[in-house]
Amino acid sequence: MSDHDSLEFRHLKYIQAIAEEHSFTAASARVNVVQSAISTQIKGLEDLYGFQIFSRDRDGVSLTPYGEVLLACARDLLQVRADVIDMLKALRTGEITPLKMGFSCLVEKRTLNSIVETTRGLFPHCEITSDDDEIQNLEARVGEGELDGALVTLPIEHHSDLTICNVERERLFVCMRNDDPLAAHQSIPTHELNGKLGIFEYPKVHRAAHIRLVEMLNEVGITPKKCNPTTNREHVQWMVQESQCYALVRSSTILLPGLTSRPIHGADWTIDTALILRPTSQHPALALLVRELKKRSAQSGPIWAPKKCVHSEQLANGRKPQAKTNGRSRSLPLFEAS
Repeated sequence: MSDHDSLEFRHLKYIQAIAEEHSFTAASARVNVVQSAISTQIKGLEDLYGFQIFSRDRDGVSLTPYGEVLLACARDLLQVRADVIDMLKALRTGEITPLKMGFSCLVEKRTLNSIVETTRGLFPHCEITSDDDEIQNLEARVGEGELDGALVTLPIEHHSDLTICNVERERLFVCMRNDDPLAAHQSIPTHELNGKLGIFEYPKVHRAAHIRLVEMLNEVGITPKKCNPTTNREHVQWMVQESQCYALVRSSTILLPGLTSRPIHGADWTIDTALILRPTSQHPALALLVRELKKRSAQSGPIWAPKKCVHSEQLANGRKPQAKTNGRSRSLPLFEAS
């Protein structure tokens, strides 16, 4: 038997139980296997791989640094196993219920489409239903199980019982006319925006984000201009075209003719989009989707990366803007979870 065949799921289960119970005896009762058998198998693994998984002393059992690494892997692999079994059960019984997804009106359509396409690629026979709602309602509906998950812009207010899986992070720029004197700047000094930067987001649509945005503007000395709330982005750009104010836009926003955008100097802010779900969600398609999102994020960042993303450090130093690739910029997330 090779080293690869010597480590089985039951061993991982034993390691997790011992680590969490801090006792071979308690772990034995938990997994319903006699203590001597568990001790023998753990000792065999330690001898095979040449390091101790657990330290044993008068105070009990604790993980060694090697054991902590193994436990982290064990938990992940056991969860994968559980997800696969749930999926097989659903396929066997034919009870593949539709995946019920909600989304906020502030979420970009391309992001929603990407999530739907990814889900269909992983689980092609799963029907997907979706509807939009206000942030507060989406949180409640996911928490109560009415929705399997929801795409929202962060932060959310009552997220203690929800799992948050980051999907996208995009920088915020200031939108202005091409012929505006500030368009000659590579990044806009904050004092130039005081009393001139319009905030159009309706607080009821995303109260927590609106409050946080106003706080961050105040932190850099910008008092926003009072504007009538709207979620119509073309209307916002029209207001800028008419020289009534400046406005914040996502870095990838396609602007109307005659408009351009610049970052705020020293304020590297982002708007973050995330998938929220209950930790106990049992839908097999959702489990596979979350795993795929985490894998993609670990490999190359969010599932959708804006092509236009300029670092304020580059602009301040007079360097030409470069498109962001896989690197992570040093940024202050505007709408991230607190």
